Amino acid sequence: MKTADPRLPKILPENENLCRTIDLFDEEIEEQFFRNQTVTGMAKDQLSFQTCIFNHCIFRECEFKKARFCDVEFKNCDFSNIKLQDCSFNRVTFIDCKLMGTNLTGSTFNQVSFSQCSAPYFLVSSSKIRGANFINNDFRGCAFDQCILEHVALDNCNFTEADFSLTPLKYIDLSSCDITGIRLNGSELRGAAVNAMQAVELARLLGLIIKE
Repeated sequence: MKTADPRLPKILPENENLCRTIDLFDEEIEEQFFRNQTVTGMAKDQLSFQTCIFNHCIFRECEFKKARFCDVEFKNCDFSNIKLQDCSFNRVTFIDCKLMGTNLTGSTFNQVSFSQCSAPYFLVSSSKIRGANFINNDFRGCAFDQCILEHVALDNCNFTEADFSLTPLKYIDLSSCDITGIRLNGSELRGAAVNAMQAVELARLLGLIIKE
């Protein structure tokens, strides 16, 4: 599925003090390039980043609720275990990022892509995801429950023991993904596409007896 890429110029001015930029934030942060920086222990609501690139940035023990990201690229960044609830992502890409335990509950994603990300125990419960590509990601044990998924493509992702409870999967193709032990109620699967081996696994998961 084709999603819209971030609208980024070929050259952005490099900002060498991301921490100070966040600390002094009083309006939209735009057209900045952040590289090889670490942000630790910061908490701020309603940050807004427009037309920015983050490369090899690390966020530790941070809390940025209700932040807005538009036309942003994250590459080789680490968001492990930080809190990003109720955020908005529009035309945003995550490439080779670490998102272990990252809490994005209640967020809105529009025209986003996640590729080659390590994100076990990633939390996106109660989120709206429209126009998204998830390619070659590790989402073991993640929480995708009570989400709205529209025009979402999943390609070769690991969803082992992920929670999709109350998330309709109609028109979602799971056939290239590992969905061993996923958690759901059963009705979520109506209209989803799975391969033959997955169908057997899901039947057993739902308590069906398969006769050879």
